[in-house]
Order: sequence, then C-alpha cells, then structure tokens
Amino acid sequence: MKTEELMSIWMAESKESEWLQQAKQSIPLGVDVTKNVVYSQKNEKPFNVRHTCVTGNGRSAFLRRLIMTTSYLYKKNEACFFILSTKPEYGELLKLQGADVTVPYLRSKEDLDEGLSCLKEMIRMRAYGEGYPHLFLVLDGLEDLQGCNKNGDLEEYRNFLEQVARRTDVDVFTGVDLLRSIFSGYPGAFVGIGNSLVTTRGEGKADLTYVNDDSSMTLPTVLEYPDAPSLTESIIYFNSLSSEK
Repeated sequence: MKTEELMSIWMAESKESEWLQQAKQSIPLGVDVTKNVVYSQKNEKPFNVRHTCVTGNGRSAFLRRLIMTTSYLYKKNEACFFILSTKPEYGELLKLQGADVTVPYLRSKEDLDEGLSCLKEMIRMRAYGEGYPHLFLVLDGLEDLQGCNKNGDLEEYRNFLEQVARRTDVDVFTGVDLLRSIFSGYPGAFVGIGNSLVTTRGEGKADLTYVNDDSSMTLPTVLEYPDAPSLTESIIYFNSLSSEK
C-alpha cells in the first residue's frame, strides 16, 4: 500500500465531523481488507495504558511510518514524539516539518536511564500545565542494549509504561521482540487490556489482534499499512501536507 492511498482514505473519513476526535482517541493503524480504517484501541478507555505493541520482522519500519501518519492528526504544538530506540533510522523523522520529534542518541543502559528521567520531568511539567499537550512515547529495541531484559521480562519497557499509567494524554508505541521474552505465549499481559498487538508479516501487511478483558487475544485480522514509497519520499509528501494545514 502506498502512503498516498492511505491518506486519501483518511481524508475521505475526515469529512465526517467527529472523525478527527475519534482518531485522536484511538490511533488509526491502517486499513482492513475492505479498506475500512482500523484503530489502535478496542475500547475507548484502555484499562491502564494507551499502548500499541508491534512485534515481528519489520516492526521498526512499521513504527516509523506509524509515527509519520499519526503526526498528521496533530498540529506541531499539539503533540510531541519522544523516541527512545537503538535504531538510528528514527533520526530521519527529524525531517518532518509538521511534527515535534525528539530522538536522543541511545547507546547504553545509562542513556536509557536518562531517557526515563527525562520522561518523569515531562510528566512533572504537565502537572503544572506546561510542556506537551499530548505525548507519544516510542520505545523500540530496548532489549538490544547491554544489561537490559536480563530475565526476559521486558523490565525496561515496563518501567516506562508504569510512568504513564492511567494518563489519557499519553500514547505508547513499542517495538518488541516478544519471542525473546516471558510474554511470548501470553502477550496480553504485556500489551494491556483493550490495546492492540501488531505482528508484521512484510509487504505492507500485518496481523492485528486486541487484548480482551480477560487478557486473552482476539482472533487476528489482516492489517494493511503503507510500505511505499521510501520513507524519505513519504516524509517529503507529508511535509507538503503539513504546509496546507
């Protein structure tokens, strides 16, 4: 699927007066096989954290494009994307003119601890009505850092999730190798009730499941998402859209 094709579907949906507000409450991930938009949360109010988990090969590429498409829903002063990842490719998102993107250099567990401290400060500022109106926290590849995920329990991810629990002004996107964790057979315990798990399959397709109230998973449905043109070309396209806002 091309980026322009997804955006044309979104723009058609946005003619409905309530669509933008709905899209901000539950982030659009792509479309199903009938080209209907599908969203990140099964329930309007997730049990604990607004969390979209992506696993499988190609998860980082999916997340980069998800950040790009999500940024279109907000003006630059309405949202901040705080990205903590071992993947240098996220730096390309700094070229998005219509989005406030922060990508610290993450090379060690000490850097990650500093990122956690930064998140705590951002939340503290928000309590005083300062800082971001809406925060997107993106965590990808943390288990690749030396000294992390020692017991396979994704502790580093959970430390961040705990900081934003029960906050409606924060969405968390994670890129996780669930097969290297204790949650491989029980992903709902990590993803969270009402949230979504995206398992990428390549060629712009993924399996989409949601976590039920008993932490079991729904049956998978096919999710189609943009995988063309290149990320650089797509950023140029989104920059042209942002100038029209």
